[in-house]
Amino acid sequence: MTNVPSFTDKYRPQTFGEVFGQPSAVGCLSGLIKRGQRGRNILLHGAVGSGKTSLARLYARALNCEAPETDGSPCCDRCESCQIGTDAKPVGFFEYNVSRDGGGVREVRHWAHLHNHAERDLNWRILFFDEAQALEPKACDALLAAVEQPSERVLFFFATTEVERIRPALRSRLFDLLIRPLPVADAITFLRKYAEAEGVDPEPGALELLAGLRNGYPRDLLLGLDRVCEPGTRMTVEDVRAAFDVDQTEILLNYFLALADADLARQTDIVFGWQESGSNRSRWIRTFLISLYHNDILGRRLVVDGVIESISESSRTAILDRFCRRLGITNRGELASFWHQMLDFWLVSETAVDETALSLRLTLFHRLVNGVVVKTTIGGKAQGSQPLTLAAAAWTVCRGFGLPRADIREPHTEEGFLGAADVRRIVNCASFLTQEYGVLFDAAFEIRPAEFGIEDTTSALALIEAFRDDLSTKAEAYGLRFACLMVLERDEYGIIARLVTHLPRQAFADVGGVAAWAQTWRHDGALAAARDGVLCKLAPEAEAPALSFHWDAVLNLCAGLDAGVTANDSGTGKRRSLLKLLGVHARSTRRFRSPAQLSVSTMFFEEAIADACRDSLDPLSAFDDEAWTYLKTGWERREHPERMATRADREAERNLVQQRYGNTPEARTAFDELTQRWTVDPHQRRRRWRGWWS
Repeated sequence: MTNVPSFTDKYRPQTFGEVFGQPSAVGCLSGLIKRGQRGRNILLHGAVGSGKTSLARLYARALNCEAPETDGSPCCDRCESCQIGTDAKPVGFFEYNVSRDGGGVREVRHWAHLHNHAERDLNWRILFFDEAQALEPKACDALLAAVEQPSERVLFFFATTEVERIRPALRSRLFDLLIRPLPVADAITFLRKYAEAEGVDPEPGALELLAGLRNGYPRDLLLGLDRVCEPGTRMTVEDVRAAFDVDQTEILLNYFLALADADLARQTDIVFGWQESGSNRSRWIRTFLISLYHNDILGRRLVVDGVIESISESSRTAILDRFCRRLGITNRGELASFWHQMLDFWLVSETAVDETALSLRLTLFHRLVNGVVVKTTIGGKAQGSQPLTLAAAAWTVCRGFGLPRADIREPHTEEGFLGAADVRRIVNCASFLTQEYGVLFDAAFEIRPAEFGIEDTTSALALIEAFRDDLSTKAEAYGLRFACLMVLERDEYGIIARLVTHLPRQAFADVGGVAAWAQTWRHDGALAAARDGVLCKLAPEAEAPALSFHWDAVLNLCAGLDAGVTANDSGTGKRRSLLKLLGVHARSTRRFRSPAQLSVSTMFFEEAIADACRDSLDPLSAFDDEAWTYLKTGWERREHPERMATRADREAERNLVQQRYGNTPEARTAFDELTQRWTVDPHQRRRRWRGWWS
């Protein structure tokens, strides 16, 4: 009987071109080969099954190949020096598994001394330490001299799943390469490639489900495919479910139908009968919420998770249709407002490991979904709503920033141009971001459609909107609300968009970071990337420079204001240009045809700010109080923890009333008495820092 190789051995990459989804690491190593088979001591780090060992062996073979291909790949079918042995290791490649063979200084030093000498018939000898995270600190130190001054034509390779455990001194002497997980869409493409190679016809959803179950690393994906694959047959979703004992999708469908029906009994039975940990249950719910929002409510194409991707369109449609019937609306797009409230509930990251706490969180989610008011605005008119429970009705909603208190005068008003009200809103939104969420704007963009060859206004605005939507998609895919302020202007070359945003940097890790993504961004894939079409600036990591970046980027949006707009200088008692009080240099955009316009993301809508400030938690405003010298000092960072503490106290008081009285007439009186005791004026709330009014 012949021994049939596993898919991981059968499809182990033999050339750089066969390494899937690692352009940065592959480009670096193949570039070294193309520049003269240059040897480097390297450190490969990534999760188990990511392909670290395969890439190390491939680079080792290429280093010793007598005639590499044009992309640097070894030509093993013709070159004796880089033939693969029966154990799949290249000639001249010596492997030490630290976890298996020991990470102590004596064992490591002995093995390195035994093998640290030149090959007789090869260019390079490679000493490879696999599972290097198991190296003891003294063993890392013992390798320093050997790595820094090895024998002639000897290289040291290391692979680890926990790079933080590698001693900094050793790591600093190595060529550091990160092996990343494949994004879900790439993992599906990877599986499809090898399913087709095996003659397998996958049913829609089968590969998506498999990709979602196998973590996005090539070895895991191939092992999963090998487990369920029958060459020459059709692979179904049920085959994958049976092979991996998966029930998440069926439970999610039933659970979301119960949510749509506001059926608390079914919701409770399903979610608490689900044989998953509380953290996994909440993760699946959040992921499905995000997927339904982008793909089915907004009508965009976003692959959030492979398991979720396997759920059929008809099943998703049934869920949304139930929600529409319950809420009395006819258009799925109108569900966005309701969905925002459900997404907002899960904004706080789940750090608790206590199962009771996570179960309580799910119970509160049911209360929100079953009793929340839904207000959808279309053309300025409020649409359908659902009745409030008494507890939800007792949440007092503040006015947000309310009417302006600062005395600002505009000598003349040009309709559509940036005005004093816009500047006030920009500054207050930037301040609120830190007061409420404890973060700063950390990225600024400038989009110039003219650089993409676009001249007409309609196409330019469509390009700008697409860029903003793609940023939003990146942020919301991580379960975060998209914080963005944007001003449209025009100069002699055409429309310009200036944006400031707060972005989750990890959302851009798969494309080399935010700046790299912005540099190569193109509209609908149809336009060549423009060198200066999208300019990007990122905040420094240090606290003080990050704060300066936040306010410099925000106030730059205000530079199109008429310099004749004045406000009171509380320090001198005289009136001065508002731009000068803000420390902004005027920008001459007003002389060009077409006005400047302000746009904000949904979290800065007046209704959203007011809702975030419920329970009489009105925000502070240095702008409205004419405290110009405090504007950019970062006082909001001290206010944020005080605000959170006050909110927690008031929520605890409200919950005590709810527990005592339930949904009874007495509860209304008790809630009214409670809210009357709460301080409404934000200046009068108790806090541990002194403001400009003290």
